[in-house]
Amino acid sequence: MELKRGVKLLRGSPNTLIVEKYVVDPGQPAERAGDIVAEAGPSPVVLLTHFHADHLTAVPDGAAVYAPWGEELFVQSTRARLFFTHGVYTEGAIYKGRDLNVAGVVKPGDKVGPFEVVPLPGHTLGHVGYYVDGVLYAGDALFGEKVLEKYGVPYLMDVDMFLSSLDKIEALEPEVLVFGHGPVAGSRKRIRELVEANRSSVERAVRLVESALPADLTTLAIKVLKETGGERGWENVLLTMTTVRAVLSKLSREGRVYLDESGAWIKNYNDR
Repeated sequence: MELKRGVKLLRGSPNTLIVEKYVVDPGQPAERAGDIVAEAGPSPVVLLTHFHADHLTAVPDGAAVYAPWGEELFVQSTRARLFFTHGVYTEGAIYKGRDLNVAGVVKPGDKVGPFEVVPLPGHTLGHVGYYVDGVLYAGDALFGEKVLEKYGVPYLMDVDMFLSSLDKIEALEPEVLVFGHGPVAGSRKRIRELVEANRSSVERAVRLVESALPADLTTLAIKVLKETGGERGWENVLLTMTTVRAVLSKLSREGRVYLDESGAWIKNYNDR
């Protein structure tokens, strides 16, 4: 599918953007690499928004891979990738990818081929987007409503960064917004709806975590999933624990919670 002249979309979950030999987030499964080579040629340049396995499993052999600055180790190493994604290394993860050679790193403000690198941290700490000719590829800086409903809360590593990146997406006013998991948004109205859906989901996660205290990390994650109706498989429990950690980090920075010697997170009523 051509979004604009020379700007091609390869649909999937995640979606992939291709301009000439440049490929943003090849995605998964591994067999998708053949479709990418057919569009971009035998020696593509792969630009990753972040290190998660579902966005890089289909990197074609021989591709030059560029990782966001600070995330290159997790692109290179499957073991590091899975540990940092889940908080524990497990062979049973649905998405794993493989070890990859990293040709270089990209930083916000860089120009790589036709793309400008845009800072969109929060989902991961080094997450970036790619902007070309009015089209913004935002990766997992936001999610479609069906994904939010399925998983309960957005996966994120920093609450305030994630919310600031939503503001950044709106401020850029792209004509077309492509993101990892969901249909392309082709109007400002639709982009605003997506931003607000993600903002509301994050704000709800913060409220749910705080209202469930005192509790330990695992109990908090399960309570959040129960309240939101999110998928309850073991892997989503682990992923939700990362979001809960991010919420607790925010609340701790603000002096609203503390961790006691038993491992339970407690409201700090002294800040009231």
